[in-house]
Amino acid sequence: MVFERQDFDVFNAKSLDERMAKIRTIIDPKFVELSDKLLAILNHNDQSWFAHVAKHLRRTTNAPDNTWVALAPNKRGYKMLPHYEIGLWEDHVYFYLAVEENMKPSQTADIVSRLRKASDLIAILPKQFVLSTDHMVNRNELLTPTNYDQAVTRFEQVKHSEVLIGIVIDKQKYQDDAYDDEQVILTAFEQLHDIYKVLAH
Repeated sequence: MVFERQDFDVFNAKSLDERMAKIRTIIDPKFVELSDKLLAILNHNDQSWFAHVAKHLRRTTNAPDNTWVALAPNKRGYKMLPHYEIGLWEDHVYFYLAVEENMKPSQTADIVSRLRKASDLIAILPKQFVLSTDHMVNRNELLTPTNYDQAVTRFEQVKHSEVLIGIVIDKQKYQDDAYDDEQVILTAFEQLHDIYKVLAH
């Protein structure tokens, strides 16, 4: 198990400085640990992948409501590419294959075409997969073909919209010390990687 029940308590810290200190010392090392295992898989192919741990540098007063690490085949950044994201909210861990708004407008037509091309693979994902349209909002819905098609259309038409598909692990799961969140995330990664290949190539 990578994360633990008490990890979610970092969000109880009210001030920016206190919460960031807890994120840096408690959560970020776990992001690095899990990222290293995924990078070992991803770097077996021709691309070199890199982990980007969220720094929240633009924040000056409000403490972040979530935090994450992104994995992308670019050392300088990830938002302009399809990428993987592991994150933590106060009530769950998530693992997403993410297409974010930073790909627009220069890549809109191309990435929307690829998102639609991936529809058949999306349709056969297990029923526990979910869909989000904003990685900064704690909200997701079931990943159904209809919901996915609507999200892709919205991504094409609405500037501040995203398409993120993956899994969430409720913090209640972490009451069981034997729960293997690492294996759950690695399995989800394997199930999503063929979709990533459609989006990226």
